[in-house]
Amino acid sequence: MIDLHSHILHDLDDGPPTLAGSLEMARTALADGITTMAATPHGRSVFSRRYSVELLQTRLAELRAALAAADLPLEVVPGTELFCAADLPAQLKAGALLPYGTSRTVLVEFPGDVQPAAIEQMAFALQIAGYRVLIAHPERIKVVQRDPNVLIPLIERGVLMQLTADALTGEQGTNLRQIAETLLSHQMIHVIASDAHGAHLQRMPFMTPARRRVAEILDEAIAETLVHTNPAALLSDAPVDAPAPKRITPRRWWQYK
Repeated sequence: MIDLHSHILHDLDDGPPTLAGSLEMARTALADGITTMAATPHGRSVFSRRYSVELLQTRLAELRAALAAADLPLEVVPGTELFCAADLPAQLKAGALLPYGTSRTVLVEFPGDVQPAAIEQMAFALQIAGYRVLIAHPERIKVVQRDPNVLIPLIERGVLMQLTADALTGEQGTNLRQIAETLLSHQMIHVIASDAHGAHLQRMPFMTPARRRVAEILDEAIAETLVHTNPAALLSDAPVDAPAPKRITPRRWWQYK
């Protein structure tokens, strides 16, 4: 499996404070069947005021050296969890923020109270600048929780959605599990990732339980697509399997009885 959203780099954001914590995450990931992780620290937000590409590259080099010394065959690629801001395209162009590895795919986080128009404006600005947009954990966005159909115009324009594994399995509560299952069953999810932060926050990189849940709700082939095929395509700028989303029909009042 390929995990496209993690905070495995130490002493950078709200991920593990020490390199030992990063190695603990790596061991957990490998045991779970994850072979590649994208290190996606928060880029210049309330969660990471220390972010810089230089510091990210330093921490990544330290982790890769420690993985080799410990004989842990986990591949770690660089990235950034970009917080929605008007200057994101300019910052990416200037090299002050990173997409995934050598690709043109970017992971973008929006605040929970963001409005659909703001998502559309940011996503389209990034697309015009030549980037492919993967939205982090849309299940946390309030307007999506109220009406998941707001994602359909975005998906139809090529914007992709990353669901958090723990949301799907219920580790983040019943409400998030229900919205996660709804998004998944209506073909509005393209990638599943851990969003792991480390043992200090009890958020370790587990994806196998979510993979099993996808297979139960849909099928094994789709589960493989969401945890491996699509993530690999995003890292290599290849086409992604993104079926047409299914519109959700609101329930009538008598259906709640």
